Amino acid sequence: MHANSATVASSPRPAQPEALSTSLRATVRGKFLWVGEEKFYIRGVTYGPFHPDPNGVSYPQPRVVEQDFAAIAANGLNTVRTYDVPPRWLLDLAEERGLRVMVGLQVEQRASFLDDAKVARQIKELVRSKVRA
Repeated sequence: MHANSATVASSPRPAQPEALSTSLRATVRGKFLWVGEEKFYIRGVTYGPFHPDPNGVSYPQPRVVEQDFAAIAANGLNTVRTYDVPPRWLLDLAEERGLRVMVGLQVEQRASFLDDAKVARQIKELVRSKVRA
């Protein structure tokens, strides 16, 4: 794994179908996530944040990410969480390893911040713009 990453320990986990397609979108039913007709248990790890390189790229080189994702998948994990919108190549590498990506966005967070209608609208617009990018 990346030099700044902690090692991943294996632990008991719920039964999980061997390879749920990453092309199917997870949906919410009640209090669970589902992929198709299979209940989906997130077994994940955060990936980052990393110190930006001189060009402002805040992820390791693709070969390093590929090695990290191989180790993550080999340890039975199925999801990585990023702290910002990753480059397309990172999403492609995750898909190659059967990993899902939960993308974090930089938004203001304070007590009851979603109660402010203006802030909630701004967050929705931020999400829409980042998803379309």
